[in-house]
Amino acid sequence: MKLERLTRRLIHLRQVANYIDSHLDGELTASLTLDELAGVARLSRFHFERVFADYAGETPLVRVRRLRLARARRLIEEGRVTSLLDLALDSGYASAEAFSRAFRAQFGCAPSSLSRQPDQGTPPIRIETLPALGIQYIPFEGPREDAMQAFDELRARAMMQNIPRERRKGWRVELSSTTSDGTVKLQAALLSERLGTHITGLQHGVLPAGDYAVIELQGGYEVPALPELAQRIAAETGWQACEGPILQSFHNATYLPSRQEKRCDLYVPVQR
Repeated sequence: MKLERLTRRLIHLRQVANYIDSHLDGELTASLTLDELAGVARLSRFHFERVFADYAGETPLVRVRRLRLARARRLIEEGRVTSLLDLALDSGYASAEAFSRAFRAQFGCAPSSLSRQPDQGTPPIRIETLPALGIQYIPFEGPREDAMQAFDELRARAMMQNIPRERRKGWRVELSSTTSDGTVKLQAALLSERLGTHITGLQHGVLPAGDYAVIELQGGYEVPALPELAQRIAAETGWQACEGPILQSFHNATYLPSRQEKRCDLYVPVQR
């Protein structure tokens, strides 16, 4: 498959995942069909289910059921459920009994056995000294909302050279903040040492060595405003944010994680 075609396919699969995530609690009904999702992916139904499963590790409808049940569990643990039947219907099940069977199959316990969980709070900031690390990357400059397309191309290039998934540890190197017109400059990168080979079409660079405040981001990859980050870093650690690229290291083991499943570490350069 040609690079451009594979990249477009990955973009469309990401759009399908985003579509599912944004409709879990309403418009995406239990009668959702593969034809609808295949249309978002711009593939035939026959090819769509296979392609999605190969990339995401699960079929699209398994993803819908899994994420709906995960959402239901969060609502229970947050104390936001007043009726099990209403929760079942919102999760795409015709009865509380059917919902409970599916819930037990996924989590090993009945929904009624769960109780409200205390808020775990924000993970503490840690200071880490990062050595210089070689990277292979695709440069990107444009609207922030389009930046993920650089990572789609990055994955496509690695896939075309049969690089195993476990060696594709992704990093985002942000070289400038978003400007008033929405433009951002960054590098979509993979660690050279883990790759073990040169990937055609990628440039070579280095993650800069130095001291970083490492902040765990959960439930999305969005970077908070730098003044807010600097204030929090100083308050929690006594270190001061300084000039330099801001890095992100992505930790999800599978592609197309839902928003709530997204995990990454944000590296902000600091000094004493």
